[in-house]
Amino acid sequence: MSFRDSFRLIFLRLAPLSFILWLPVSQADWHGDIKLLSDYVYRGYSKSRGNPIVQANIDYQDTSGWFAGLGVSQVRFDDQQYADRAEIEIKPYLGWSLPLSTDWRAELSVSGYIYDNKIFNHSADYAEFYASLHYQGWLSARASIAPNAYQRHADVANYELTYRRDLLDTVQFSAGLGYNQAGALLGHDYFYWNAGLSWFATPYLSIDVRYVDVALPNQESEDHHDDFYPRQQENKYLFSVTLGF
Repeated sequence: MSFRDSFRLIFLRLAPLSFILWLPVSQADWHGDIKLLSDYVYRGYSKSRGNPIVQANIDYQDTSGWFAGLGVSQVRFDDQQYADRAEIEIKPYLGWSLPLSTDWRAELSVSGYIYDNKIFNHSADYAEFYASLHYQGWLSARASIAPNAYQRHADVANYELTYRRDLLDTVQFSAGLGYNQAGALLGHDYFYWNAGLSWFATPYLSIDVRYVDVALPNQESEDHHDDFYPRQQENKYLFSVTLGF
């Protein structure tokens, strides 16, 4: 069994494991949320063809620094001509957070992207590995690598910088800048960015309004057949409502 196939099997086992971990555990912290988004924009392209979708996530954090979770999201790519197209994305993840000082914290994690069916007529399950560095609560940097992204024989690296600032007790400004080295997958590398406001209406309810943009060349109007060509998202406002616990 290849290295990549081994990780795929690990992630396929993480979903039931996450359910087992729901049993009460001392010195542990559980969080979850359900989110409604106007569009599932991911690193400059849409995973929902510009349509609203629903996501759910459950997360377990241990005081030793280990964390694990499971996310589920609707997806809809521009492959609607295929009857076996994917409609659900499952994202199990596992990681470790390490305090470096009173201000700095490092984090290592791995995530799986598992789909209920094919994407552009191909199996697309894959894994991605992350390394993050956080300064206090307002600045984060993250680098990641996805070997064989979407099973398209393309290794994709991504880099992100995120800034957060509390404007009021219940209002936070945040912005992000990313660079996606996706030339082997999409035909080009590109920058993407966002900026927006989050209003924490209650401890369990938040509303986010965000502007997103991306520096991508225009897609050619040719027949891509079964190529991977997700829809680009430029100059767009996104809205989301999150109910958490």
